[in-house]
Amino acid sequence: MMKKITLLFTLLITSYGFSQNTVTVDVAATWNGFMNVFDNPADGTPNCGGGYCFGSGWAVPDLQTVVGASNITLQPNYNGYANSLGGSNGDRDYWTNSSDGGVTAGPLGNKIMEASTFVEPGAGFNGQDLTFTANVVSNSIGGNWTAEYFIKALDPNASFSDALNGAYVIPLPASGTFSVTVTGAELAPGLIIQYGFRVFGINANPANEVANGSVVVEGVSLSTTDFNTVQYNTYPNPTIDSWTVESNNVIINSIQVFDALGKNVLSIVPNTNKTIIDASNLKSGIYFAKVSSDSGTSSIKLVKN
Repeated sequence: MMKKITLLFTLLITSYGFSQNTVTVDVAATWNGFMNVFDNPADGTPNCGGGYCFGSGWAVPDLQTVVGASNITLQPNYNGYANSLGGSNGDRDYWTNSSDGGVTAGPLGNKIMEASTFVEPGAGFNGQDLTFTANVVSNSIGGNWTAEYFIKALDPNASFSDALNGAYVIPLPASGTFSVTVTGAELAPGLIIQYGFRVFGINANPANEVANGSVVVEGVSLSTTDFNTVQYNTYPNPTIDSWTVESNNVIINSIQVFDALGKNVLSIVPNTNKTIIDASNLKSGIYFAKVSSDSGTSSIKLVKN
């Protein structure tokens, strides 16, 4: 449960008729950790049939997440590789790309890790719009990993495959502020609400820690002025062929569109305050647009009929 939560009754981007909760990175909050582990697609002798291996709660430091005095640092995960060095041949074969059955560790990891660092604000947030916003101080994470922010609404009775990606999972920008809003209708009673960060990619060799980089995120001031500065009007939404995105007072530098699994399906560089996103080649479903301007990054939900 967060120790400090600022509640704003501001309608952001679009009015949905629900009360509005807005949260940011609060180092005093209770941050949780969870790790999902998958076979490495490049492994010719997978341990888990080439797919999902296991998922379990991990301590936040074990995720290679550091909650500091004023910010949070996210890194690729090194623990599986590091711990295997002192284990059995089987351990080294499981966690590294060993060429001799684990007698010696390979130079690279051999499992795909989905490390989530998150807050669960509790049932009081169900049925209310939720905005998660923060600032990326730096993002130097290597190309073998993606660092993302999310709001998830998990069904405790769903299978892993149904609950894997949650409501919104969006790549973090290189720097600057970001925000994402999920409506109260999508955070229905009974769902488990989480917001936070995910680092997804191969388990890493700690010898390469400096070169593999990190992401540093910090909280932002939650004021009505901050959130009213940039607003985006999107129409028609839902659409059958295209969306128009228009800002109130800034030039839109870029728009990246992601599907529900977080795959980038479309990118444009408008350099104007009003642009059209062509949806004619997209399948029906839910998409998320990451809209970037000099004032920061916002995320908009898009629906294609």
